[in-house]
Amino acid sequence: MKVARLFAICCAIPFLVAAVLPIQEPVHWDIVDQILDEAFNNSEVMENAGWLTDVFGPRNSKSSGYLAAAEWARQRLEDYGLSNAHLEPFEFGRGWENQYSSFHMVAPRYMPIIGYPAAWSAGTNGKIRLQAIHVNLDGIESEADLDPYREEIPGKVVLIEPLRDLSDQYGPSTGPYTEAELDEMAQIPIGPTEPPERRRSRSGFTFEERVDLVFAAGAAAVARTDGTHAYGTVDGAVNGYALERRMWEINAGPPITEWILAAEHYNRMVRILQKGIPVEMEAEVRVDFSADDTIDYNVIAEIPGTDLADELVLVGGHLQSEPIGTGATDNAAGSATSMEVARIFQALGIRPRRTIRIGLWGGHEMGLFGNRSHVAQNYANLENREYKPDYDNLSAYFNVDAGAGRIVALNIQGSEAIRGIFSEWIKPLHNLGMQHLLTTGRGVHEAYQEVGLSGFYFHQDRHDDRRYHSNMDVYDRLVPEDLMANSVILATFVYHAAMRDEMLPRVLPRPW
Repeated sequence: MKVARLFAICCAIPFLVAAVLPIQEPVHWDIVDQILDEAFNNSEVMENAGWLTDVFGPRNSKSSGYLAAAEWARQRLEDYGLSNAHLEPFEFGRGWENQYSSFHMVAPRYMPIIGYPAAWSAGTNGKIRLQAIHVNLDGIESEADLDPYREEIPGKVVLIEPLRDLSDQYGPSTGPYTEAELDEMAQIPIGPTEPPERRRSRSGFTFEERVDLVFAAGAAAVARTDGTHAYGTVDGAVNGYALERRMWEINAGPPITEWILAAEHYNRMVRILQKGIPVEMEAEVRVDFSADDTIDYNVIAEIPGTDLADELVLVGGHLQSEPIGTGATDNAAGSATSMEVARIFQALGIRPRRTIRIGLWGGHEMGLFGNRSHVAQNYANLENREYKPDYDNLSAYFNVDAGAGRIVALNIQGSEAIRGIFSEWIKPLHNLGMQHLLTTGRGVHEAYQEVGLSGFYFHQDRHDDRRYHSNMDVYDRLVPEDLMANSVILATFVYHAAMRDEMLPRVLPRPW
C-alpha cells in the first residue's frame, strides 16, 4: 500500500511542478546563429544606408529626395522577394525642399557663413544684400518692447537671439551607456514618479508671436542659431515657427524668411553690431513648395506568414529625415536595419508563422504623420473610435529610431509577462551587448500607444548626440559593426514574435 502511494506521488510531481512553474519560452538558438552569420558575412545594411544618405540625401516630406528614396526602398524590398511592396498614401499637405542656399557676411569684412533656410521658410527670389540688426526676442514681451527698434527694422535681416554661450562645448561628448547606467535604468521604480516640470512660457507673447511682430515691423528676414550645436554644426530640425504654425498645411499663412546659422558665425556678427559697427549679409535661397497635391507616402512590404498568416508582426523606422544633412543616424540607420531584417529572412528562406510587415514611415518629424496614418488605416482610427479588422491581429511593432549606436536594451513597459518573454529572447544576444530590459525611459511608440497597441522602442548606445538633426548627420557617422549587430538583434525579436504559439501579451488596455 505504501509503495503504491509513493508511486502515485512520484507520478504527480511533474504535473504539480508544471502547474506552478511558467512554461519555458522557447529560444531558437540555431536560427539566431544563422541570422548572425548572414548579417555579418553578407550584410547589405551599409550599402542600403549609402543609397538613402549619399544618393538621395535630405529626405524631407514630399521632397524629391524623399519620393525617390521611397520608390527605391519599395523596389529594393520587392527585389528581396517581399510581397505587396507598395507606397501607402496618407494626407499630409505641401512639401518643402531646399534647392540652393548661400549666406555670407560682406561687411565690415567678408566671411562665408554656414547656414540653412529653416524648413518651410520662403526663398529670396534671387541674391539679396541686407543690413543686419540685433534684436534679442527674449526681451520682447509686449508690442511696446519692440518700439526702440521699429525705425531700424524695415528691410533688415534681424538677428533674433542673444549671444550663444559656447563654453559648455569643450566638455567630452556623450559616450556609450555604462553597465551601471543600464542596471539603474533596469530597476523597477519604487513609488510614484513625478512628471517632469513643463517649461513655463514667458508671460506675454510666444516666440512665434514675437517673430510675427518683427515681420509686421517690416523685417526682410530673421536669422538665429539652433541653440544646441557648435563647431559649425547646425540643427535644422522642423521646429519652432514652422511646427507651431503648421506651415505644411495648404491653408497656412504666407511663409516667413528664416535662416539658421552656425553659432560661431552668428556670434561674430552680433559682437560686431554691439561695437556699433554696421554688418551686411548677402544671401540667396531657392526653395520648392510642392503643393500640387497633399499626399505623402509610407513604404510597406510583407513576408507572408504560414499557419498564422492573418496575424502580424510589424517592424520599421522612419524614412523621412530633417531637410539638412542626409539623415543618416536619424533615421537611415533604422530604415536600413529594418530592410536588412527582411533581406536576412529571405536569404535564409525563413517562412514565418505570422506575416511580417516592414514599414518605412513618412512625415515623421512633424508629428508621426506616417505612423499615425498607418495605424488609422489598418488598426484603429482614433478620431472616430473605429477598430479595424487587424487591430486584434497585431502582435507588436518593433521600432528602430535611436541613432546609429548599438542596441543595448528594450523597455518592457512595466509588464512582467513581457519581461519573462524578452529575458529569454535576449539570451543569444548577450555577446552583442544586448543584456538589459528597461523599466524607465522611452518605452511605448506614441502612435500605437494611443490606441492600445504594443509599439516597442529599442534603446541604443549614445555616440555623439550633437549630430542628430544636423548638417553633420551623414553617412560617415554610421558604424558598420553596430548596424550589423542591430540587424541581428532586431531580426531575433521579429523572428521569435512571428514564430511563438501565442501573440505577445498586450501591455495597454483598449482605449474605448
